[in-house]
Amino acid sequence: MPTKPPFSVDVSISSTFYTPAAIRDEYYTPYSPTTDTSRFLQNDLSVECLNRIHKYLWLAGRPMPPRPLNYQTATSRQIVPDERIDMHMVWEPSRRIHLKPLPRYLLSHQFWKSYLICKEPCPCRSNYIYCQTEGGDGVCQQKHLYQCGLGLLYSYIALIERESDFAIAQDQHLIPHNVTWETWVRLVKELLENGATNPENVNARYLFGELRLSRLNKIYMFRYGSILRGYHFTYQTYTELFYDYLTPLTATIVYVALALTAMQVGLATKLGRNVAFQNASYGFTVFSIIGPLIILLLVAILGIIQFINNLLATLHFKRERFAHYKLLSSHS
Repeated sequence: MPTKPPFSVDVSISSTFYTPAAIRDEYYTPYSPTTDTSRFLQNDLSVECLNRIHKYLWLAGRPMPPRPLNYQTATSRQIVPDERIDMHMVWEPSRRIHLKPLPRYLLSHQFWKSYLICKEPCPCRSNYIYCQTEGGDGVCQQKHLYQCGLGLLYSYIALIERESDFAIAQDQHLIPHNVTWETWVRLVKELLENGATNPENVNARYLFGELRLSRLNKIYMFRYGSILRGYHFTYQTYTELFYDYLTPLTATIVYVALALTAMQVGLATKLGRNVAFQNASYGFTVFSIIGPLIILLLVAILGIIQFINNLLATLHFKRERFAHYKLLSSHS
């Protein structure tokens, strides 16, 4: 485990406030991150959702750093600032790529020293082994946060290579406004010299760059049986869900119509005397009538299941939320 921040105080970028004004807890109640910095950093940096499926990530993206921002815009990708760390460098079929804006605290030497470096007598400081945490998971919390934080910085080293990338990052509010190009160059130089590209120093998620959301959803579906939600539920309305599922059916119906027309012509020629062709035409005609109806029924069932699932989740959240309100009222 590294014993000092990945860059010196000389290139540290100071700021009046390093953390957000407020964040939300598990009950979606806003609270100040300075009241529990450790919990805030765990929520803001941890990529456990992707670490869980790390050995399958090659199916969703290449094991290489992300391409620079100028490449992202040149390929018509829309950059979407997204504070959710599990969506960082994840792109959708609609060609939107989600990028988490670089937090101010990761550019502060003192913040790294105070919150992201193991303190003595943590075993990570001496022999680079895992130590026992309160949760009993056997992973050093500080080491995990250090690797996640350095991994996020590493991704931005790759995203902002040239001054044109820097201009795009500022325009999209991906980096703090008080960071200049000259400061960024000096910071990146020190990060590269201090092992920011060493796989042992960054979280395993950052060994991969851009990841395709549709494939992440399929990985979660097959690995964990998460058929309805996958890695990230992309539909905001049921109309979007039905449209996405029924669009392929439209193309299939067009092909079936062409095939039926060809078979009709074939039956009017010498092929019509062929028993095998007659049987194939009969079977395909029955399939063309029943098949779309079955698919429509399956999509309708899926929509009903999704509606019931959302309804139950909403009722469960409502009970928990009002129980939390009651608990807050009793303590006030």
